Amino acid sequence: MPEIRGRGASAEEERVAKALDKYGHTWDFQFEIFTITGVKGSYVLDFLVKSTVPFSTPLEVFGAYWHSPDISREDQLRLQRIEFELGPNINETVILFGKELQTQAAADEAVLRTVGRA
Repeated sequence: MPEIRGRGASAEEERVAKALDKYGHTWDFQFEIFTITGVKGSYVLDFLVKSTVPFSTPLEVFGAYWHSPDISREDQLRLQRIEFELGPNINETVILFGKELQTQAAADEAVLRTVGRA
């Protein structure tokens, strides 16, 4: 299993991390947005890209294991909650689907297209 900064990751997440590094970004992996001990609803964001302008950019990797090919109602609610919790000083959440991250070259292109260079 791939690891990113000592945490377990999917192959797609590992490719995204390498692409973010390639384009000079600073980022956090598995960024905890909110948590209440013992209460359902805690959420961890795949990446928070801190080097984007004018604000940080939440980035989610929607792999086939956890997500359907389309954005489900549950995913839509989760994305709304991310924006609510992070407040108004945040860029729009970027979603990268696993099917566009199957090779490192494809992940590089997807990150460049959606997040750009630092």
